[in-house]
Amino acid sequence: MKKHHSIRKVSKTMLLAWGLPALASAALPGVVFADEPVPLTIAQAAPVSGTTAGATAGAAAGTTVAQDTTNAVIGAEATQAVTPPETVSSQSKSRGLIADSHLDFLFRNYADVLDMKGGPHRHAWVQGVMANFESGYTTGLIGLGFDASLYAALKLDGGAGAGSMVHIAKGGGGSDQLAWAYPGIYDVKARISNTVVKYGLQAVDNPFLEQHDNRALPPTFLGSTIVSNEFKNVMLEAGSFTKVDARGHTTLTNLTTSYGGTRVDRLTYAGGTWDYSPNGELSLYADQADDVWRQYYGSVKQSIGSAQSVKWTGFANLYSTHDTGDARQGKIDNNAYSLSLSAQHGPHELLLGYQQILGDQFFDYLNETNGIFLVNSMDVDYNAPHEKSLQLRYTFYGKEAGLPGFKAMLWGVTGWGADASAGAAADPTQSSIYWKDGAPVQGRHHEFGFIPSYTIQGGRFKDTKVTFIAMWHAGSAHYSDSTNREFRLVVNVPVKAF
Repeated sequence: MKKHHSIRKVSKTMLLAWGLPALASAALPGVVFADEPVPLTIAQAAPVSGTTAGATAGAAAGTTVAQDTTNAVIGAEATQAVTPPETVSSQSKSRGLIADSHLDFLFRNYADVLDMKGGPHRHAWVQGVMANFESGYTTGLIGLGFDASLYAALKLDGGAGAGSMVHIAKGGGGSDQLAWAYPGIYDVKARISNTVVKYGLQAVDNPFLEQHDNRALPPTFLGSTIVSNEFKNVMLEAGSFTKVDARGHTTLTNLTTSYGGTRVDRLTYAGGTWDYSPNGELSLYADQADDVWRQYYGSVKQSIGSAQSVKWTGFANLYSTHDTGDARQGKIDNNAYSLSLSAQHGPHELLLGYQQILGDQFFDYLNETNGIFLVNSMDVDYNAPHEKSLQLRYTFYGKEAGLPGFKAMLWGVTGWGADASAGAAADPTQSSIYWKDGAPVQGRHHEFGFIPSYTIQGGRFKDTKVTFIAMWHAGSAHYSDSTNREFRLVVNVPVKAF
């Protein structure tokens, strides 16, 4: 069984351009943009200290800071990664450290344009490249090996105001950097039978720590992992992480919560996935962010029928989050769940998704991750306290219509019932994610999005993938996510050296 996560229909995204003309810029110093975590000062120790998706802050001080979502498109075929997952192999089949090694390159051309109502204009155009070397394993009962990746980027356009779309120097600033390079992955690994242990800077994929891969270069995390495929149709894993090489950065930084901006000294998780039938999957996970929260995740997915007639797929998942230890982010007692049902006939699939947050806190997750596998986390997360949301999504699968390599997704989501008054009441400074424009976060909002993609099927540029993303979000007066529109274009060109 491969270590993968099909439990999610989609996987948060990004966009770009091969040869996109340079975009005109309007640099706005001191403005916070989408995907940029900005901790806010709180007078109390208990309330949250900042947000990435969050509300406009500083109302009491007379200061307005524009903020927006973590831009969490979980999009079918919008995922940046184009290389196939590594197949699971037994240590007994090892041919040696060098014989099983391989070197791959991924050239990624990335362009983004964001406009916020009454706020900033952001743009960036970056050419990135990832050189990924993976060694084999030494022969014998226990195999040893290592991985090393060099990440590099060239800024073609964009600067002040582009945030982590371009370069962020240690301590801030650095957007004028023309090019940058750094080791994106470095780890040592050991394998016995079908179990692999790694330590170092690495990519991770689970409901708490999946990479937020929506830039020219993805984030990676420093820590240790163990992944076991010893049992048929069962994948078990655990890990512990302390640092992140964040998007736009070239040095390690602390882990933080995405909405609260709270420092996490260590995040530890364990869990697994069981393919209980060819069309059914069950996942169970737990994690602990030291002195912040203890979180649990469960999901079940089941399909019946076939696309030639009608293929029905049901998916349900749940996060349960509770404060622990010193409770640095204050009291947390939050449950968040989503349910979806889809029907596919030939190339056409229609999905209906419902999501609800049960608690007085925002549903939060680790910054630089896609740790929100809830079905309605598309452009924005719909994760405000007590919020409900409904989605209608249409997906066209070109392969089923004689257009292999083409896929398109169109969706609309509406959210209502958000009520952050309890969190706002606990924060008299009016400067947390629970406040916006001097009032508690509340109201309703909606969004629309469109993602077509095409993967070249043969020839010299086989597996090159072009993805376009267009998203429009309309927020109400006191909702945490602002009205905005965003366009991204990304071209991924994989090259296999050996």
